[in-house]
Amino acid sequence: MFWHARALKRVVRVHAKKPSRGEDTQVCRLADFNADRRAIIGVDGIPQVIIKGRGLHVPLEIHGLTVLTAPFTPVFELHGLADLTAQTELLKRLARFIEPESRVAPRSAFSSDERLHHALIALDESLDGKTYRQIAITIFGEQKVAEDWLGRSQFLKDRVRRLVAKGIELMNGGYRDLLS
Repeated sequence: MFWHARALKRVVRVHAKKPSRGEDTQVCRLADFNADRRAIIGVDGIPQVIIKGRGLHVPLEIHGLTVLTAPFTPVFELHGLADLTAQTELLKRLARFIEPESRVAPRSAFSSDERLHHALIALDESLDGKTYRQIAITIFGEQKVAEDWLGRSQFLKDRVRRLVAKGIELMNGGYRDLLS
């Protein structure tokens, strides 16, 4: 497998500083994040750690941490004000993984794969000119659509709209986020 760190659109850049004595409140470890963690060390020696859980993921590029299990004081890096909105959102996600009550059973990998599968089917059908109802029949079956399509709840219609939008997002480069 080959990895190119620049394939990720948004990354939290962290400089890991050696903790000073008496600085316990700022010290953290990667194990403190209540989520699945995967590390890839690039040819430049800079680790990329992907933190995933509850349908969220945050890629971290960690400079200055030679041992991934070591404690460190994080200093977050920002590249200009244009980067501020994206970094703020990523840091909010990262903070959710630190909260003690955020320990939640991991989502089934199948549910995410199934949604992506449905999004790709919805994209193909949409590009072929099919209506949302026809797309729903392809994905969920005629009986489910007959029961739920005209109901008071717009859930099925909204779900198909979201699947088509997700498929378009994936087609327009969003598939790169799947690498993280």
